[in-house]
Amino acid sequence: MSGFAEYAPGVARQAVDVVVRPAVAADLTACAELIVTRTGGSVEQRRGRLEGDLANPERYTVVAEIDGAVVGYGAVIRHQLSPEDPPNTAPDGYYLIGLIIAPDRRRHGIGELLTRERMRWTAERADEIYYFANLANGAILDLNERFGFTEVTRDFTFPNAPLKPGTCVLLRAALRS
Repeated sequence: MSGFAEYAPGVARQAVDVVVRPAVAADLTACAELIVTRTGGSVEQRRGRLEGDLANPERYTVVAEIDGAVVGYGAVIRHQLSPEDPPNTAPDGYYLIGLIIAPDRRRHGIGELLTRERMRWTAERADEIYYFANLANGAILDLNERFGFTEVTRDFTFPNAPLKPGTCVLLRAALRS
């Protein structure tokens, strides 16, 4: 099991009414529950990290809501190199992270809506944006290719990310022409 949703390119999307908006404190438990469905761990611990993210002006958390329920989550963080980082550490910049959609709401275009919003927010602050993904996650790689992401390297590290050598790729997209 890869931990990623089964990917079926070409499957027709189902129409749903989705509201995409910045997260507020009342959303954080639902976001933490989404994270735990994919990564495990404790909802309380994940919620604590999300509270810190929400308070940080260099981070942006966005949710997708259907009928008042949070069904998707994504974030942007600003990464800055430190002198202790190894030479192959991913570059300074804004990074898309944590795109997670409730299993019963996948294939509705929600990931695309959350990505578009995160890129809009970042474009107000930077000329480019990064993300990294597991090479086995075809859904996210295809999604972000549509947004103009191109490969930077497969030889990189990222602080506090459990990346296994040879399994991930770092990508970048320009936000302004």
